[in-house]
Amino acid sequence: MKLKKIAVATSLSLACFSAMSAENWLDRIELSGGIMQSWQTGMEVEGAAADPGNAKTDSGFHRLRFGLNINAQVTEQLSIFAELAEEPNDWNDGSASISQDLAWIQYQINQDVGVRLGNVVSTTQNFLRYSDGASVQTNPFVGNSLVDMITAEEGIWFYGVHELNNGSTVTWDGTISVPDFFADFSDNRGYNLGLRGTYNLANGLSFGAGVFSTNHEISAVTGKSAGSLIAVGDGDNYQFASTAPNARATHPLIVPGVDAFIWQADIQYMTDSILLHALYGRAEDDVSWANGQGSFQTSYIEQESEMQFWSIEGRYTFNKHFYLAARYAESDNESGNINNNNTATRLQVGGGWWMNDSTLFKLEYVRQEEEQFSGGGTALFGVGDGTEWDGVIVEASVSF
Repeated sequence: MKLKKIAVATSLSLACFSAMSAENWLDRIELSGGIMQSWQTGMEVEGAAADPGNAKTDSGFHRLRFGLNINAQVTEQLSIFAELAEEPNDWNDGSASISQDLAWIQYQINQDVGVRLGNVVSTTQNFLRYSDGASVQTNPFVGNSLVDMITAEEGIWFYGVHELNNGSTVTWDGTISVPDFFADFSDNRGYNLGLRGTYNLANGLSFGAGVFSTNHEISAVTGKSAGSLIAVGDGDNYQFASTAPNARATHPLIVPGVDAFIWQADIQYMTDSILLHALYGRAEDDVSWANGQGSFQTSYIEQESEMQFWSIEGRYTFNKHFYLAARYAESDNESGNINNNNTATRLQVGGGWWMNDSTLFKLEYVRQEEEQFSGGGTALFGVGDGTEWDGVIVEASVSF
């Protein structure tokens, strides 16, 4: 009987401890997420260089995007983050599966400096307004920029935020990564290095710069579609008839990111009602795709590829419900002997309606023009007169 009483008491103690532990952990875990659905008019690619598979399209709904974010504060300084997402406009190719898309272990070293280990955001951009799966509400547009240099890779990420005596702030981060979400230990597959920072005045004016370097041998990337996807953008929200949901056909495919160096400089002015942002940058690689530019391939040659790019955008917020925005971006292919008919441009004009703090509706008109040697993915590279496409796209998103 005595043993039975001890066993019952022990069981009750363990149950109470488990309940207290569960309650304690529930206080440390925060869940958030989003869902997005969009619709577009038929975006037909026109011109002599149009890929025949994209020349005729109809209107339709995109596949829904969904994401769940998990934040856990393990200790005062240690936390973890994981995004579980169904993201067809990135690397999910139609399998309708939830995947780990972005995650890290974070340690806050002190008030100003921290480190993350896991998936790092590889980019030269400092002022991110970007649509990624269901995470779209920080982007005033539906689609991303023609010249976004951004991807996600595996590695380590150092960051810092410092407040100055004059009310200004300085931010910086540095990354060491490998260009894969999966283990790849191919011989001569090197590391990617990134560094960026901003100087932010108290009046809303900011200056930023970023650099990124890849270091891979041709032998290590042969059979793969790119050394690093940073130079060909992330998945966009425009769809053509013959392209997969995760295609990069809207982005100039010039630099394959094998042995590359990219730099970018930004200036931004932002208040409660006005946002103005301009950037300029260059990307070059000692390596090119073996069979020309404008489409992904898996073989390479030692031949220089190079592009310059710039963009300007603005947004005016009328009140907490409505805003209008416009962006123009341009890319110039400067590889080899290419010096004319080498430009791709994108114009985006649109607006948004915040129905409430969590629900955003966007409407956008987009027009893209790709010249003969621009490397734009909807054109057949080198065919005279190039191509153009345009359309209207509507997006509804809810965050929680």
